[in-house]
Amino acid sequence: MTDSRRAEARRLRVDPGLSLSELMKHFGVGSSTLTDWLRGIEPPEWTRRPNAKDHLRERAVVLRRDGWSVNDLAVELGVAKSTAYAWVRHLPLDPDSERARRKQEHAAVMAAGRWEAKRAERDQRRATVHAGAAATVGTQSERDALLVGAAIYWCEGAKSKPWRRLDRLTFINSDPGLIALFLRFLAVCGRDRHEVDYRVHIHETADAEEAADWWCSELGLPRSRFQRPTIKRHLPATRRLNVGGDYHGCLAVSVPRSAELYWTVEGVMAALTDLR
Repeated sequence: MTDSRRAEARRLRVDPGLSLSELMKHFGVGSSTLTDWLRGIEPPEWTRRPNAKDHLRERAVVLRRDGWSVNDLAVELGVAKSTAYAWVRHLPLDPDSERARRKQEHAAVMAAGRWEAKRAERDQRRATVHAGAAATVGTQSERDALLVGAAIYWCEGAKSKPWRRLDRLTFINSDPGLIALFLRFLAVCGRDRHEVDYRVHIHETADAEEAADWWCSELGLPRSRFQRPTIKRHLPATRRLNVGGDYHGCLAVSVPRSAELYWTVEGVMAALTDLR
């Protein structure tokens, strides 16, 4: 029975050339069954007639090879984006094509134009805020230096522990501004920058001696007080961003015989953090 139905379906597909939907309706079978029955049968001639949109499809392929996006193709050819995509989905868009590069450059110019005014406004606001903050700070007194120096040390410096008492202050940071603030704190406390020790902590991929020279020049430090640098071994699996010409490592400032100075920091911070 099935063989006869298959033979009849094949005959009707060839002559009179029924469509697949008509055959499925006539025999009451699904598309997979009908596909199996018609395997090896050429589709009717009418299914191969030129389509009214064939020339659009051909033009879409040509334009796609020239770097046109699906959106541009849909607008240019007056078809839906889904139709344009169906025509050219076998052709990935070449991002290096001349048209793609021109579109990217145009988009960058337009974006820059849109954001230029916003950036200018933001920069102006930032400068105004900076100026206002600087005016609020005003002239810094020795008391200010004492408070700020103690605070930044408490945040970044080495601290005494019950199981390891400190007899010297050690402050390390990569920001020359914070190092300068700490040196001013030391000066207020009667410790000259020529009486303390310095050590560069830096990754092995950088030049330690060049970094030490940079810190000396930046902060006016005596090169003779620099100790042997501490080299950090580089881990290839770590994606480090502190690289390049602006990377100078961290500078450790170590103050000999500074137990009482550490007690001073403890006293200042106790007063600042008193919540009573």
